Amino acid sequence: MKKKMVSVLLSCVLVMSMFAGCGTEQSAESDSQGENAASDQATEESEGETDEKPIVKFVFTKGGFEGVPENDVILQKIEESCNITLDHIAPTAANYAEQVNLILSGDKSELPDMVKLTSAMFNDLYDYADQGALMDLTELVKNCPNILENVPQEALERCTIDGKLYAIPVFCNPNRYNVVIRQDWLNNLGLDVPETLEEYHEVLKAFTFNDPDGNGQDDTYGLTGLSMEIFDPIYGAYGVMSPIQTYNGTGTYWYLEDGKLKPQVTNPKVKEALETISEWYAEGIIDPEFVSMTTDDDLNDKAMKNQFGVTYHWWTWESKIESQLQEVDPNISFTRIAPPVGEDGESGTRGVGMINGCVVMLNNAKNPEACMRLLDWMYSEEGMMTTYSGVEGVHWEKTDEGYKTLPQYDTDAGWIQWYSAFEAEWPLLQVETSLVQSRRDAFNWNTITNEGDGLTTEAEVEYGADLQAFALEKYTNFITGKTSLDEWDSFVEEWNSRGGSELTEQINVEYQSKRVNN
Repeated sequence: MKKKMVSVLLSCVLVMSMFAGCGTEQSAESDSQGENAASDQATEESEGETDEKPIVKFVFTKGGFEGVPENDVILQKIEESCNITLDHIAPTAANYAEQVNLILSGDKSELPDMVKLTSAMFNDLYDYADQGALMDLTELVKNCPNILENVPQEALERCTIDGKLYAIPVFCNPNRYNVVIRQDWLNNLGLDVPETLEEYHEVLKAFTFNDPDGNGQDDTYGLTGLSMEIFDPIYGAYGVMSPIQTYNGTGTYWYLEDGKLKPQVTNPKVKEALETISEWYAEGIIDPEFVSMTTDDDLNDKAMKNQFGVTYHWWTWESKIESQLQEVDPNISFTRIAPPVGEDGESGTRGVGMINGCVVMLNNAKNPEACMRLLDWMYSEEGMMTTYSGVEGVHWEKTDEGYKTLPQYDTDAGWIQWYSAFEAEWPLLQVETSLVQSRRDAFNWNTITNEGDGLTTEAEVEYGADLQAFALEKYTNFITGKTSLDEWDSFVEEWNSRGGSELTEQINVEYQSKRVNN
């Protein structure tokens, strides 16, 4: 079935802006191609006459990192290596999608050449492609050996519509999360690192009621984190995964049973996990404010106040906050531990989707070859090292023992990944930094993946957001005791009636079609 998504007003505005004055609808594509060819020729002539580098206007933001300083050596390296002038537009991460919408609906003459769509915006790819707003990259990518070598074919196929490649995917390894525990609290209470679900339970009780920080006050909780994601390891102990995705986009999480995809949200095993979570909540060992916590700032605030002993989050988090905490108290220490093992030997963290967004090129791109040259370089060894770890000889050096950081790396650590448009992590694993061990540890845990990853249906677009909000409300009420788990069957019935049945039917058609085609 054709992956055709519901068009949105922004797509129409974007296409009207780009195609205004191009003649009839039938001739728009050919006229645009003609304009691009003329632009390319003019650029080549201009370069021959003035030796000026082509300008690449690229919209993307690397969340969690600061803006660049005046002496931007990484930008200099990018421009020299790619023979371009990079006009980098970086909207704020907090409202990135909104800012991108404003940029794309602006003056045609000011439109960028390329835009990164985040995972939450990925479905926009189909809208823009359907409206004819994107450059076909099928032939261009053939001259990009680093992309072809380092991006899995399956990831490229997910950005291919009707046989045409319309984006370069942000390829993502599934191992991204860690369970993080206060090692100093374990030491204070004479406790071992928990391994089983029951041992986790005992540690969480001790962290809540036994004054682990020694301040004589009842002011700590065993477990906290950002909304529903903190319960992933508990679901994993039952061999399932939380249906509520809080990172890497939204969408229904699926498991495979008897050759068919079924939604995790109504999985009977999830109900068993919810019974455990609700019991722990009733005991008072789970921070009740988890419901309203949505950002790293929320989690950081609780960490700085010594309010919890265990959390679960994206691998980049604890290394940064640990160093800040140790400036106040050098005895504070975090340890990353395996997720709990359940009675049946099950264990796992969330396996995130293969694609964490993509980069699209607009049809108005003035120099497509220069754009692709930049993207291909970003997937090269030099490009990955530069955008993730800085400039060789400035931030790091290669020795017989491997890659070593130089003092400037620590000075620039707050912004050093500012130009990392992709999730190419190979260099991160090579260089000894304050973050690298956290990333390496994440690879140690079993992951429970979404078996429906990459499958798109019209029902998901139509019902997905409502189903997500409905499930979030119900699960919160189950955990906090506002709704009894005796009403589980009623919840399942209502979820199906709200579009869940149609969603399940459609995704299985897609799944079977994919199996046949492969």
